[in-house]
Amino acid sequence: MKPTQSLRSLRPIGLVLLLGSLVGCPVGSDQIWREPPEMLVEATANSSKQAESAEAESPIVDVSSAGEKGVPDQDPLVLRVGEALRAGREGRQLSTDRHAAWQIMHGVLAYGRGFEIQTSAGMRPAVDFALGGGPIKGLVLRGGDRFETPDGSIRGVVAELDPGQKIGQGHRDQWLAYMARSDLGAEDVIQTLDGPLALEGWLRQMEWDVPLNFEREYSWTLVALVTHRPTTHTWTARDGRTYSIDSLLQSEVGQLGPDSACGGSHRLCAIATAINARRAAGLPISGVWEDAEDVVSLAIEQVRDFQNADGSFSTHYFDRPGWSLDLTTTLGTTGHAFEFLAVAGDEDLLREPWVRRAAEILCDILERTAGLDLECGALYHALSGLSIYHERMTAGSPAAT
Repeated sequence: MKPTQSLRSLRPIGLVLLLGSLVGCPVGSDQIWREPPEMLVEATANSSKQAESAEAESPIVDVSSAGEKGVPDQDPLVLRVGEALRAGREGRQLSTDRHAAWQIMHGVLAYGRGFEIQTSAGMRPAVDFALGGGPIKGLVLRGGDRFETPDGSIRGVVAELDPGQKIGQGHRDQWLAYMARSDLGAEDVIQTLDGPLALEGWLRQMEWDVPLNFEREYSWTLVALVTHRPTTHTWTARDGRTYSIDSLLQSEVGQLGPDSACGGSHRLCAIATAINARRAAGLPISGVWEDAEDVVSLAIEQVRDFQNADGSFSTHYFDRPGWSLDLTTTLGTTGHAFEFLAVAGDEDLLREPWVRRAAEILCDILERTAGLDLECGALYHALSGLSIYHERMTAGSPAAT
């Protein structure tokens, strides 16, 4: 049986999309850091701050120059998405006093290198603060193995795992994947517990440690790899075996199904990201790459088939139709599905009415919940999808996660 036939046989069961972990992202600034709450939505005394000016440091959310990029700057939806992104960034500021690395890195996922957080030294870019040694609960970076290079040797970087706690890194290579849109280079220096080390060492350690990924969750590894390596890249890991981006992609495609971690949503975004990188390099989409493309096409079809009349996506994700009165549930399910579409869809698809309706409902929900604490996973994955969508609609740039 071909891989695509096997995947299509899963359709009655469906593929399930990720719902973000439950940690409140407050609208106020008077709270202290607390353990992750069980509740989905928590009211606060202060409503969210609305944008007070047209200033926007991040090019992802700057709609003022859209017309200069050759895209109509009067599209009401694009303007509305830009305002939703600005409100999410300015009205829900994160702080090292109140939030851990898990929440902060989700903000980085949505806003990239320009995302700022409140620290003891004032507002600072989150990525620069984290990699510069700034203290963030749950972020632990240390020196790893040594690797030979043509110029000598380089030491690896290990990011400590903290699965299931919603405080530190929950999955292998999650931090590297969430910083994929932050324009980091291999030569960038990272402050670790063992001193300054290069990002290249982190990448080498990631490759070396692939055999330690006993769950075979390669989604985040794949995103990080195609961000910093060509899709033809191969390497030797600690078990002496040769691995490649092709082999990790094949593993991800082969494991898709309702029993996958988070229902397969991480894998779908990673697979789509890899395909984008492959196409950008002008390389053929054949073999496992063709199988991967079939998976993405099927997933898009399922999202569309199960869309609700109000524009939201099914609360049962890829499994079957479903709708909920709970706005937080809808934000999580629709936001995650929309993020996948923003990464996987071509520009014609992103302009289709059904996709635009989904963007509208996300903006509706974000506006209606402006005065509520929201779970950071659902919130920032929705904002991530909107930021990628906005970036592509205003600049026509390739999607990235």
